[in-house]
Amino acid sequence: MKDEIALTAYKCKKCGKLHYPFHDRCLECRGREFDKVKPQGNAKLLTYTAIFNLPWGFDQRFLILGVAEFQNQVKAMGQIKAESTDKLKVGMPVKPSWEPIRVQNGEDVYGLKFEPM
Repeated sequence: MKDEIALTAYKCKKCGKLHYPFHDRCLECRGREFDKVKPQGNAKLLTYTAIFNLPWGFDQRFLILGVAEFQNQVKAMGQIKAESTDKLKVGMPVKPSWEPIRVQNGEDVYGLKFEPM
């Protein structure tokens, strides 16, 4: 597992709107200058879903994906470390980590994962 979340959001210098992923222009004011923002702290689960019909190459029977908001308002999607959706609730705190999400061509592919707290 890696310590730092390898994810960067972008904050418009003109109006302050956060964007992730990057856009050439601000979706709010059409500004073109941005500051880079790293996600900070733990996150709050905004929504989640379970996917049971995975494409070829996945070893899991299903995936649980969620969108969470970090303490500095950066929003991102990632896998949720849970056996089922039974104990998940919108608004619950989740701990983010940057770790392998699958193996492709014999190498780990890293991505964002959330663990319910």
